Amino acid sequence: MMKKPLLLSAMGVLWVLPAWGTEKTDRLDLMVIEETRLGEPSRANLFMKERYKGPMSDGGDLLKSIPGIAGGRMGGHGMEPSIRGQNQNRINVLLDGSYVHGGCPNRMDPPSSYGTSETYDEIEIIKGSQSVVHGSGGSGGTVLFKRHTEPFTKESWYRGRINAGYQGNANVREGLVDLAVGSDQGFFRMIGNSSQGNDYEDGGGHTVRSSYKERTGNLIAGITPAPHSRAELGYEKTRAEDILFAGAGMDTPLTDHDAYRFKFEHAMTGSILRKLQGQVGYSTIDHLMDNYSLRTPTAASMYMRAPSTSDTWSGGTNIEVELGGIAATLGIDFQDNQRDAVRYRGTSTAVNAIQSYLWPDATLSDLGLFVETRLAVAETRQLILGLRYDHVDAEARKSNLTPNDTMGSVPKLSAAGLYSLYYGTGALDSTEHNVNGLIRLEQEVMNGAGSVYGSFSRSVRTADITERYIASNNNQSTASRWVGNPFLDPEQHHQLELGSRLQTGGWELDLNVYYNDVTDFILRDRDHNAHGGGNATIYRNVDATLYGGEASVKRHWTSQWSSGATLAHVRGENDSDNRPLAQIPPLEGALTTDFNHGGWNVGGKLRLAAQQTRVDDNATTGSGLDVGKTTGFQSLDLYGGYRFSNGVKLKLGINNLFDQEYAEHLNQASQFDTSQVQVNEPGRSFWLTAGVDF
Repeated sequence: MMKKPLLLSAMGVLWVLPAWGTEKTDRLDLMVIEETRLGEPSRANLFMKERYKGPMSDGGDLLKSIPGIAGGRMGGHGMEPSIRGQNQNRINVLLDGSYVHGGCPNRMDPPSSYGTSETYDEIEIIKGSQSVVHGSGGSGGTVLFKRHTEPFTKESWYRGRINAGYQGNANVREGLVDLAVGSDQGFFRMIGNSSQGNDYEDGGGHTVRSSYKERTGNLIAGITPAPHSRAELGYEKTRAEDILFAGAGMDTPLTDHDAYRFKFEHAMTGSILRKLQGQVGYSTIDHLMDNYSLRTPTAASMYMRAPSTSDTWSGGTNIEVELGGIAATLGIDFQDNQRDAVRYRGTSTAVNAIQSYLWPDATLSDLGLFVETRLAVAETRQLILGLRYDHVDAEARKSNLTPNDTMGSVPKLSAAGLYSLYYGTGALDSTEHNVNGLIRLEQEVMNGAGSVYGSFSRSVRTADITERYIASNNNQSTASRWVGNPFLDPEQHHQLELGSRLQTGGWELDLNVYYNDVTDFILRDRDHNAHGGGNATIYRNVDATLYGGEASVKRHWTSQWSSGATLAHVRGENDSDNRPLAQIPPLEGALTTDFNHGGWNVGGKLRLAAQQTRVDDNATTGSGLDVGKTTGFQSLDLYGGYRFSNGVKLKLGINNLFDQEYAEHLNQASQFDTSQVQVNEPGRSFWLTAGVDF
């Protein structure tokens, strides 16, 4: 009963304490909010060397700590990020320039889970549709995990960093080694990371299934024949084992990920051609989930396993040109993702009866052409224009194969049989021609101390392989079937956004509001026996609206003390059915205070989330994707650290200081019966990291 008053008291302390200082500070060029630098409209950059917070299990866990990004938890690994009420394939995630699509039909491994955060140098977050150069769709945003190997000189031929971390709740241990050698003509870099954790306890003292083990290795070789020209070849290996999920009916005994990347860039001077760059990447994922290796099956005849693969080619090339005050980027890019997954049923002696062709050897290909220009229409005003065309092809080659599992009263249908039952006909190949566009006007105000902008964009997102082709049978109930729709129309997002930034007198402000009108929103819904097949989970197009806003304010009390506040809110409406969209995060805010002096930093963050009462939690009348209404919560984190002059750095902190028991509103579905499961967040946790840069 005392926790809430204590948190409210902490809220006041976080803001009042720094006011005791009187020293004035200069205006900053970049606004820094909770470790992220705010530069261009709706963009934020996080540089990993500048982080002063504790260990993160994967890229999704890291993203959730950034203002304006929510997350859905299934266990201790595989956090699903959400930006502006949009998640999954509504967010483009690129890892070192390439796309990676997860190997689990139930998204135990979203793309961000392969972004082992400590192995990257920078993470750039683009909220909303602000560019056409990072692929099609991306209506919710784009996340770029970046590696920068800085050029070497003849005098400086090596550099590196070594880090180790520990987190008490879940006994998380992690280690990183990042070494590079080179000259002004080239370099070789090696990165290795290991992380593992046990089950954690929530604030109520309950053990949550969440343990995991993960190892990542990277080899990068590059040539740098000129100061602004380079080519590099990279290989990355990720192996994750024994991943437990509280929010699923299965666990992951093993996931293997291999990625191959080639990138180049060449700067040109003395002509209208400024820069040529490109990349190509190939990603392979072998994923296994089952319900018996790491847990006890629900019945002796219900041993289940689902091996799956996801192979992705991606790449592109673009050229930057400048002529008469107009800077333009023209390019071409592509993606080709092939996924195959089969679910087997059996007993402890044999699990080999095919129960479902979950992903029936499906392929989704996208070839895009784009141009984006920046035009200085006045000394303090610029206009950004973008246009993009995408040619999309999709097919499922095993849609006519029929499972051979005979157990239970519910027939096991082929993928085509399921599509015919719920949508009227079997799987068909699909081709789309999608057009995206962007216009944004930016204006400096107050003699450069501030700026305002307005933008309008059209972003078209094609249905992903799961939405098109998932074909999940069930042994006991037709209501537990999960069936993709090969005939979905692509989503068309038309977004209007207005925003401003201001830096003056020790104050910094970043504000935006947006309105997103969506035609043919791809809704995961229930059939409600509309086609005589029970209440299966299906997909259909509806019209929808998403609108909201984000605000960040920072006050520099002195050159050492600063306080910040953030606020994010989004509202989602299914206009076709006159009900709320599911999985929309509640109003959320945070208060922070930080002290930085010399090598010292000390700070605190009070996170505040309101209740969420706008839900779609009834599977008999709606989608049932929400567990239910959720109460608000507050959580206080404290952190501090010291950077020595010799490159050694120490950081320590406490997350969830008052041991609050709470869960995020966002949840995920079970593998078997499509029921929704909400997983509590970790309770109080002490953490410590140590490292050295050289």
